[in-house]
Amino acid sequence: MNKRNISWEIILAGFAFVGLAIYLISRSNGGPHAPHPPHHAADSMSVPHPPLPPSIVIDLQNLESLKNLRNLKNLKNFENLEELEFELKNLDKIIEHRDQTAAFEESTELSVNQALQKLEQELQQLENGDFNIKLHDKKVFINRRFEVEEASWSEVSPGVFVYRKAFAMPENHNMKLNLGFGNVNIVGTDSSGGEIVIQATGDVEDPKTLGDNLNMRIEKHNGDASFSLSSAGHSQFSDRVNLEATVRIPEQTNCDINTSGGHISVTHISGKQRFVTSGGHISLDELRGETFAKTSGGHITSDFIEGEAALATSGGHIRINKANGRIKLSTGGGHINIEQLSGEGEAKTSGGNISAEIASLNGPLDFTTSAGNISLLLPRSVNADIRARGTQATIGSTFDFSGTQTEGKIEGAINGGGIPIKAHCGYGNVSIKPND
Repeated sequence: MNKRNISWEIILAGFAFVGLAIYLISRSNGGPHAPHPPHHAADSMSVPHPPLPPSIVIDLQNLESLKNLRNLKNLKNFENLEELEFELKNLDKIIEHRDQTAAFEESTELSVNQALQKLEQELQQLENGDFNIKLHDKKVFINRRFEVEEASWSEVSPGVFVYRKAFAMPENHNMKLNLGFGNVNIVGTDSSGGEIVIQATGDVEDPKTLGDNLNMRIEKHNGDASFSLSSAGHSQFSDRVNLEATVRIPEQTNCDINTSGGHISVTHISGKQRFVTSGGHISLDELRGETFAKTSGGHITSDFIEGEAALATSGGHIRINKANGRIKLSTGGGHINIEQLSGEGEAKTSGGNISAEIASLNGPLDFTTSAGNISLLLPRSVNADIRARGTQATIGSTFDFSGTQTEGKIEGAINGGGIPIKAHCGYGNVSIKPND
């Protein structure tokens, strides 16, 4: 079989939230990567180099992920690691405090790129060094490229196995992935085809062990593609192995993704999409179209989502940085935070707070919590009918409000009325203020 030079790249779209933080920390503390080898003297020529990390991801909105840089220190003493860490922290502070000048932000990002270039030069000098480094969407990706055989398991470094399969995938077609266990990364690209790369680590002796203990099924029909991967028979292989599947497909693709026990990360996809996990976090970034996402035990975060979105978790938080369109959010026991919404929305939690900043409103809002507070920031010029109830309910005095207001109830109109807004706390306070 021919060997192809590929880039093993794990993009975690929009891991700028608590769920992604937990994921990245778990990876750096003994997650899917091979365990760190014991320390040896640097001048011991008889000791082989430790396994090279397949990928390092640093989320600038969660500096805990800088711990991933320590994986590089196992390879060699890099002079520029401390410089890079310092510059990344500076850039993160600018992202957090938006009042910084644009010129200062541009200057700091330039210094980060210079530090990345120096680090990449050092990485290329390693034996068999072949790395890509880039800064994209507030995240740094340090990826090692591997040569693997097409459609077969290959050991790319001690304890790290990779399977790669390229497939035809025209735009506006359907891609389905069912992973019996493990993490999933979906990446939209401007290419005309698709690629699935699966990484396996853990208690694995050789590639044949993976082939004997994993059932893989690939189906292609009229431009659509379907993949499924699970433990063979009744084996408990999933208890011994960590899987991570990265799928690159055209941005205009309809997705149906399911994993029974892992995280899901999606970036740059437009279409009709469904993402379901039984026990992990979901990270969404740059999604457009119609989106359904559900997790039974994790958080959901989104950097940007447009269109119709229904996001649900049974026991985690939901955080949306920016949304355009109609959103429906539900959690059984967490907080809901919406940084900027243009459109309409519904949010419900059984045991947490709801906070939302509305940039523009073209449909109803309906927010409910059984035991928490609700905080709404609305445009001062909004035309809305307000119904709010809680232990206490307050509305900003600078609104042009007409109606009735008591200690725990507000009913009336802003600027003559219009779009209905409901906010109900079973036990908690409601606060409605202008966003300017």
